Amino acid sequence: MRCLTIFVIFFSIAGNLPAQIIKSNNKKASKLFEQGKKLQENRDFENALIKYNEAIRRDSLFAEAYWQAGAACNTLRLTNQANAYYWHLANKFPDEQRYLGAHLKLAEASFAIGNYKDALLEGNKYLSLKTNKDRYYDKANAIVQNCQFALSRIEKPLNFNPRPLVYPINQFKQQYFPVLSADQSSLFFIKRDQDEEIYTSIKLQDDLWSLPVPIDSAITSEYNEGTCSVSADGRTLVFTSCMRADGFGSCDLYITHKSGDSWSPPQNMGRPINSSAWDSQPALSADGKTLYYVSNRKGGLGNRDIWVTYFSLENGWSNPKNLGTNINTIRDDISPFIHVNGQTLYFATNGRLGFGGFDIYYSEKVDEQRWGTPINFGFPINTYNDELAMFITPDGAHGYYSYETKEEDEFSSKLYQIDIPEEISLKNRSSYVAGTIYDSLTSKPLSAEIALFNMSADMPSSEVVSDSVTGQYLMVLTEGAEYALYINAPNYLFKSYHFDLDSDSIGMEGIVANIALSPIKTGKKTKLSNVLFEHDSYALTEKSKKALLYVIEYLNNHPDIAIEIAGHTDDLGSDAYNLRLSKDRAYAVYDYFLSNGVGGHRMTYRGYGSIYPVASNDNYNERAKNRRIELEIIK
Repeated sequence: MRCLTIFVIFFSIAGNLPAQIIKSNNKKASKLFEQGKKLQENRDFENALIKYNEAIRRDSLFAEAYWQAGAACNTLRLTNQANAYYWHLANKFPDEQRYLGAHLKLAEASFAIGNYKDALLEGNKYLSLKTNKDRYYDKANAIVQNCQFALSRIEKPLNFNPRPLVYPINQFKQQYFPVLSADQSSLFFIKRDQDEEIYTSIKLQDDLWSLPVPIDSAITSEYNEGTCSVSADGRTLVFTSCMRADGFGSCDLYITHKSGDSWSPPQNMGRPINSSAWDSQPALSADGKTLYYVSNRKGGLGNRDIWVTYFSLENGWSNPKNLGTNINTIRDDISPFIHVNGQTLYFATNGRLGFGGFDIYYSEKVDEQRWGTPINFGFPINTYNDELAMFITPDGAHGYYSYETKEEDEFSSKLYQIDIPEEISLKNRSSYVAGTIYDSLTSKPLSAEIALFNMSADMPSSEVVSDSVTGQYLMVLTEGAEYALYINAPNYLFKSYHFDLDSDSIGMEGIVANIALSPIKTGKKTKLSNVLFEHDSYALTEKSKKALLYVIEYLNNHPDIAIEIAGHTDDLGSDAYNLRLSKDRAYAVYDYFLSNGVGGHRMTYRGYGSIYPVASNDNYNERAKNRRIELEIIK
């Protein structure tokens, strides 16, 4: 029977119990081992490994030879070979303090390839033989918790139905980080060959896209143009570019705007957004006024954190603010995407409970300062591989992401579309209103200011300017709110619209509203769409008063015009009743204007009852159009 010589040399990994180095009394095996040690000390790991293998061949119970061979393989990044040595140690010497690290090594390796059951077994074995004072206890415990989480999710996979986008998309070796405009008509992604470029494609029908092309010669350069984000209307683009002459750090963020079919030359977003550090991976809000991005600048919680900055006309972009511990971890938090609803943030991290590597998570905004606890996006999208980014359509029905594979030493990636299962559906889906703004007389496209006010939250929602060349605009509307929309251009009579996404049946596919603005002149009218009354009442609601403040501002900005406030009803009720009700409602608006500083000499009011319908009175929706307050320019 073989006899083993036992030497007590130094403490275990934890440093709290004696650790036994198990060597061999086989002289040839011991000599080969010592030769291997010297080679390893001289960093000749390949030849050291040969010596260790020879020693093991002569003595299959030479534990220290297995241990050192595993260490040499790890240095050489021969993970599978290293695990073979650790497997022998874990099975032949399962309780030896010196070699308990083999259980942890096997747990790490199994977890890294998604073998959660084996990782859980080895991790629990390690924990059972260590105390929480052990320096690696937390690492082992994290593996165990992640394995338990992963196994529980794998038992209940979500039905994502992933499918690659069809040709001509996915024709390149690598394409990744897809983003879309809010109407889902334009696709942007990064194509990588020798360097990175932004490519774009237009939706033709259903799932068919046009041939992808470089975004614009004004943007494409000899530098890399990487991860990008686009505003909801597809007219403001922020992207990453590295090592440019005008850069502040290794990678900076740049911004460009679209007018007609052309993009402006990109501008470095400057300080305080860019820094001497790495600033990348932008996520632009629907209105282009809030920017989330990733930076490894000083002051963060981990290596790479997600930051946010806000734009105002008065002050430009604000000092970036770290999103804090509700989102960021002590590790890497990357690839943010803010849904057009402004309330749901998607990102990737390797610092939270998950499947291993980077997982996709999402968080709902609690208030302007706080985010809710992030939720794992789920299996089988999240796996032991790195999942780095996700785009969710406004209606919450679909997601877009890139899936990477490796053949030999080459990586390839394709763009995929998925369905969003009910279990992780959006709390608030979004729709949009889009169209063209033009002159009512000439049909010429107009550059107009478009303001969206959230009447439910009693706060501005967003402001944009329609395209100066095409007159096109797009505004996002999110479920669960009433909105007032105002359109105004210099020397034109404003228009207003009302949307109630609690009760309107506009659907989530979006609505088209081509808007003709009339030049300011006598006889032109506009409907006050957001002035609403309760049934059989002429009392102004609080929401209506808020809406009238916009009209008061407009009148103050146009002091030379005089108006008639006209009340109209549907045809229900008697003519006398309708005439009286319409007059009372017109007077209520007149009186509110008067009490808020609009001169009485500029205003008259009149009730017209039901004699001037703008729609039929055949059903509720048509009658509702006839119940209205209008302003008419009389001077």
